[in-house]
Amino acid sequence: MNTAIELMMDLARMEDMIWVVGGRSVVSENNSVGMKEPEIENGYISLEATNWHCHIAVDEVTNAQFVLAQAHPDLVSYYVRFSQGYDKTLIRCYFPNPRLDGNHNRVDFQQDKLDIFEDKKNIYVNDDDIVFVDRT
Repeated sequence: MNTAIELMMDLARMEDMIWVVGGRSVVSENNSVGMKEPEIENGYISLEATNWHCHIAVDEVTNAQFVLAQAHPDLVSYYVRFSQGYDKTLIRCYFPNPRLDGNHNRVDFQQDKLDIFEDKKNIYVNDDDIVFVDRT
């Protein structure tokens, strides 16, 4: 199993994540409420939560990028982008935002939320198939 798939499985076990399936013309935003243990069968990883699921061909997930990206003039998003090569987004997994509460209201900066992103980034970024990208 490649490191990007290991990372995807690790993130699927975390609470309060947002999974965005697709990357161009059609995207689907999904929360991690009721996320089940990810499974790999017949060359596909299955991600399933209470009200959504998807299957991703393991062979097509060749890279992952931990990303900081400007979401609004005063808001940064923290996520992992899983891709085939660097030009085809398959799925993204967003970490809880340090400047938003559970209802997406603006709040004072929450260092513990940033620490979750940083801890995972420090474990997985390897300059090979998983890199860090700052788009702010």
